[in-house]
Amino acid sequence: MSSLPKFSPKDLAVDALLSAILFISQLGLSWLPNIELVSLFLILYTLVFEKHVWMILYVFVVMEGFIWGIGLWWFPYLYVWAILPACVKFLFKNRKPSAYLAATVSGIFGMLFGFFCSLTYILTGGLPAAFIWWTAGIPFDIVHGISNFILTLILFHPLYHVLTALKQS
Repeated sequence: MSSLPKFSPKDLAVDALLSAILFISQLGLSWLPNIELVSLFLILYTLVFEKHVWMILYVFVVMEGFIWGIGLWWFPYLYVWAILPACVKFLFKNRKPSAYLAATVSGIFGMLFGFFCSLTYILTGGLPAAFIWWTAGIPFDIVHGISNFILTLILFHPLYHVLTALKQS
């Protein structure tokens, strides 16, 4: 029988703070189409806070549903955002954190975000609906990928140092 991880009150407070940062960063940039810091923060949270990333991520996803409403767009968030920490865990295993690798992963994830989300539409409208939904969003995915790459390349090291200091305090 596996046991659930035990989180101290301090762990829960830090996780709540990091979830709020995710949500506020998304909300603050929501007026810009497909420009976000969530991908960067999820990469950093995976590298610095490891197993805590899952609680942080799903608190963020639930908050998204509460604020924006739960519609067809929301269900892919349950699996799409989880792809990023899983990839980071795999790609950064036994590696020193690298801004360039993180930026590349973040950029590719942004480019594929619409494709990953379109998979839900297979269930509701079939393969043609999913394909049309995905291809209509390709210009936004391009912006998403490029902005993810640039923002991660610029902000990775400063934020990594801040989060590492937060974890150590």
